[in-house]
Amino acid sequence: MVFNHKLRKTYTFFYILIFVLYSSISVSQEDNFDLDSDDFDLLEDTSFDQLELELANTDNLALEVSSEISGLEKNEEMENLNSFDSFSGNIIQKFTYGLQSPSVNFSRNKSALERIETIFNFNFKGELSPQLNYKIGGNLLYSWGKWKNNKFQTDENKSTFKIKDFYLDYYPSDLIWLRLGNQIIARGQLDNLSITDTINPRDLSVPGQGELSEFRQHVPAILLNFPISDIKIELALVGEAGGNLLSEKGDSFDPTIPFVQNLVNTGGNPYTVNYLNPSNELEFFASINYSFNGGDISLVFSDENLNQRSLKNIGSSSLSSQLDFGFDRVQMVGLNGNLARGDFLLKYEAANITGASFLKINPADLPGSKKNQNVLGFGFDYSGVNNLILGYETNLRSILNHTNDLIVSKSSIGHALQARWTGVNDTININANLNRFEGEKSTIASLVTSYKPRDGLTLFARYVQYDAFETSDTLYPYKKQDVIMLSSEYSF
Repeated sequence: MVFNHKLRKTYTFFYILIFVLYSSISVSQEDNFDLDSDDFDLLEDTSFDQLELELANTDNLALEVSSEISGLEKNEEMENLNSFDSFSGNIIQKFTYGLQSPSVNFSRNKSALERIETIFNFNFKGELSPQLNYKIGGNLLYSWGKWKNNKFQTDENKSTFKIKDFYLDYYPSDLIWLRLGNQIIARGQLDNLSITDTINPRDLSVPGQGELSEFRQHVPAILLNFPISDIKIELALVGEAGGNLLSEKGDSFDPTIPFVQNLVNTGGNPYTVNYLNPSNELEFFASINYSFNGGDISLVFSDENLNQRSLKNIGSSSLSSQLDFGFDRVQMVGLNGNLARGDFLLKYEAANITGASFLKINPADLPGSKKNQNVLGFGFDYSGVNNLILGYETNLRSILNHTNDLIVSKSSIGHALQARWTGVNDTININANLNRFEGEKSTIASLVTSYKPRDGLTLFARYVQYDAFETSDTLYPYKKQDVIMLSSEYSF
């Protein structure tokens, strides 16, 4: 397996950091600090308050265990708890069948089997000392074939390996937490929108065909969390994060398809795609978090590269064309929070974003115009019905200095509906979603059913439908990409 340059740098940095931090901790072992826990891994949506609660619970568990032993046996037992390493993972088998016949611009242009994939995820975590923990996780994807020459060819199989979690957690005191390495830093409150949840790029190669936790892409970062009085501060420095992961040319959601007609008009087919690097790879994020009875609120600030690349240039000749996609450097000031009242959980987000560019009505007039915008999102979850949670989210985007040459309107609204049912002793789950894009008639509807016949094994069935009604709608070129997905997941 050949590792890219970014992975080699992360790998080298990781082990240099282990040596430096472990040496410094060994010198200061007289500090009265012992978390008595074998697992300080943070799930991507877990807050720092939840971390403190988990630490308290594991402290109590360690005290119960140690009360049954004495003297030397007690010390040996606590050493075993602190040095415990764990391995976990899952194996996923997926079958995806395309229900309709897309246009000739796509590799699959008829109703047929689209993808067969086997995915192996693994996580290995442990302690180097009471103050220093680590986690290493990866993903191996094996594709059993690919659409080529109007058929699914099994001789076009390939394997792809990705490093996911690859970080150190350092606790210099019971109030300060530092994480260094490849990680997920999830923010925001809304499930279907990413107004303030912008640190991690997302996998948009197959939109709607998975869960949010599957779509977030890991980034190399330094994350620092510490309190000041009743508030908690989080600072993150991110480097070489890249952008949203998009489909390859000819795949079901090839991002170049909307521009094909323009290329034909300019005589520039065939064409190639070129992804430009950002002018500044470093991104900075900060949040100020405050928790109160029944809710949380956070102020967020960022100087970042917009994860969604935009078209910057089309270079055409008599023989070929090249599409150049690049990053916008934007600054954001925003807030997000939630409030629990009875059976309702209210969620909200808002942001002012400067520096984003918008395409013009004339597709050849590139790059787009940079405009300032305000984005407001609101949603709620209602759990007053047994085993059923109903959710709704809406967002409003307003371009402050809008001009008539832009392809987007001055104001736009989007909506999302969700219903989640769990029953039969939590062995069956049904999840229905409907997401309408802001300012247009594009929709993604999905219905997902999962069944757990035994511990560690889950079976899934997913139906995804894409609709659009006007040629200007984002999903119009992809409205015949409806799929049925069958999968199994074995966890260990």
